[in-house]
Amino acid sequence: MQKNTNEMPPYPSSFIDRFMRFIQRLSIPYWMTYLLLFILGSVINHVLAWIDGWLPVFTFNKLLLLFPLWQWGTLAAITYLNMTSEAILPSFRELLDIDDDMLEKLKYEFTTLPTQGVILSGIVWVLAYLVLTYLSYDTIYVRYEFGNTFKVFIFLEGLIGYSTGSVIYYHSIRQLWLVSRTVKMVKRFNLFRLGPVYAFSRLTSQTGISWMFLLGLTLLLFPLDLAKGLTVAILVFQVMMALVAFVLPLRFVYHHLVLEKRRLLGELNQQIELTVKRLHLSLDKDEVDGASQIGNALMGLNSEREILMDISTWPWRTGTLTAFLSAIFLPIVLLLIQIVIQKWFGG
Repeated sequence: MQKNTNEMPPYPSSFIDRFMRFIQRLSIPYWMTYLLLFILGSVINHVLAWIDGWLPVFTFNKLLLLFPLWQWGTLAAITYLNMTSEAILPSFRELLDIDDDMLEKLKYEFTTLPTQGVILSGIVWVLAYLVLTYLSYDTIYVRYEFGNTFKVFIFLEGLIGYSTGSVIYYHSIRQLWLVSRTVKMVKRFNLFRLGPVYAFSRLTSQTGISWMFLLGLTLLLFPLDLAKGLTVAILVFQVMMALVAFVLPLRFVYHHLVLEKRRLLGELNQQIELTVKRLHLSLDKDEVDGASQIGNALMGLNSEREILMDISTWPWRTGTLTAFLSAIFLPIVLLLIQIVIQKWFGG
């Protein structure tokens, strides 16, 4: 079916989308570009810290990697999730009664953030950053004895990082809502064709894994002694969010797979009941050959029951679940290791 190129997109793309698409159009892989930007930001932080006198020249402090990580790491994760969603939608399309134009619209919605939502998200996280800066001023700015110039720079860097990098929360929540909305467009699921059903579990699991990966890196860089209680609270919150991201958008799929399995088993039980009645009639009439054929039919129906019972109604592959759970445990293990090291060597 021919795509209507004159159709307008449902809403304009945000400046973050345009920036990420610019990165994707470069001649080098997008992740390498973000890595180089992360390294550049980290180097600038250290050079300014050396000039400020807060750090001795050519010394390293992992705390100065946090804002570049939250800035460029989150945009790299969003880009990856956009590419994942764009790749899986054609697979899931088999279950949808949509034309090419509708598929393109879905791709646009999954990979493009509305400007208003991005602005609102930025405002919310800027306010959150101002509150956190106020509450942590003595803990970080005074304790580490930043110079006045470096204080201003770090504050502005964090302000920019929170207002843009934190859009990953809005992006993930919106994209997962789109998953929930899209799966509800399916009129009927086929237990014998689960490949398309598993498509969205790849996106939901990768969303949770991305969060856990960024959280794990944050735990490696953030000094635990600064705010141990806050670190644990963030860990618990992020793990819960990852679990919800993985499971919640696909609950509709699971529910309908269960109903489909029950329907097929119900029809099979009716067929078995009728076949058993025919077997009894054949035996009553002493029709040995007929009874033998019906017995073979019952064996076939029993095999069908075993096949149906073995089909899982969970909307994800075993490998997908294993990878997700492994990612969940990674930041927990990293936090426990840091606590043990601090207890043994830090007093």
